[in-house]
Amino acid sequence: MGLFFHRGGVIIITMMPEIIVCPVCSTKVGSQSYLQRYISDWNKKEYKLYHCEGCELEWWEPLKIEKEFYEEEGSESYTVFHLGIAETLGENHKAFFKYFPLKSGRLLDLGCGDGRFLKRAQEMGFEVWGIDFDRKSVEVCREKRGLKNVYAMSLEEFVDFAEKEGLKFDVITFFEVLEHQDKPREFLENVKRLLKPGGYIAGSVPNRRLLSFVKKSLNYSMGNFPPHHFLWFDEYTLKRCLNFCGFEVKLIIELQISNLFRRLFENSARLEYALLGVKGVYLRRNVKKKILSNKNFYNTSNFRKIFFKILKITRNISFLITTFLLMPVITGTNLYFQAQLPSEFITEKP
Repeated sequence: MGLFFHRGGVIIITMMPEIIVCPVCSTKVGSQSYLQRYISDWNKKEYKLYHCEGCELEWWEPLKIEKEFYEEEGSESYTVFHLGIAETLGENHKAFFKYFPLKSGRLLDLGCGDGRFLKRAQEMGFEVWGIDFDRKSVEVCREKRGLKNVYAMSLEEFVDFAEKEGLKFDVITFFEVLEHQDKPREFLENVKRLLKPGGYIAGSVPNRRLLSFVKKSLNYSMGNFPPHHFLWFDEYTLKRCLNFCGFEVKLIIELQISNLFRRLFENSARLEYALLGVKGVYLRRNVKKKILSNKNFYNTSNFRKIFFKILKITRNISFLITTFLLMPVITGTNLYFQAQLPSEFITEKP
């Protein structure tokens, strides 16, 4: 954008700074006031991190979801989803079953992944539904988990479907989903359209308030950058975001610190596999068991076997020491939340 001045026969063009708008509260931010830049290894795009003075949200521009990132397994977690062999619930799911006030009702999980959470919720007494725009994960939900009401749809598509079918939900969950959104306000407005008056939401997001040196060294390996994660929350920002969109926040807690060290531990295992000549990515502990069951896995020299054992012992000791040193000062790596839609709320299309 520019302003044109005519002075003495000379046209002077003055360029005005571009304005970036906060995706939650619409506070305006100058395009040059970004906090840092990042170039994605996946799509080679440059992203810039901005901070909102209104709601304290931090977000990345350009703010646009890349659906291909998930189906092409740009993150290791999606490789695990597509295999359908993981069974362990995350700390965020465990928090739901521990703290959530309802034990039955109609439940919709947004970004349902491989269906681990939905399967457990069904066993607990919920009528479960799920959506995910990753078609491979939806296939796993149906074929390996035996879940019927799971669809490869966007939230907007499912809202249209649900309104035609007259579907409303007692609870809508979205674990590690909100930080992926390029239009978080529209996302939460669509959630409200699907909820019964007085209905609940629950979910989790990464917590950006880690020690600065831990954040700088680990965010890359933890996938906390675009095109994976676009929105960075802390407890204050998360509460402001949910309140701004009409929800009454009931609970926000930091999840266990063990999640951070589990991820550190798993990232280090890639080195072990590389030294043993195993091709491909590391796929978490339960997948590790399947790899180790292959008879050819240890078909290597005695020297390399001994080196592997030494490396493993060294790694375990080093992470044990690190855990004790950081535990007094580090915050939880993720935030679990519960919120409720007021019972007098009347749904309107955004």
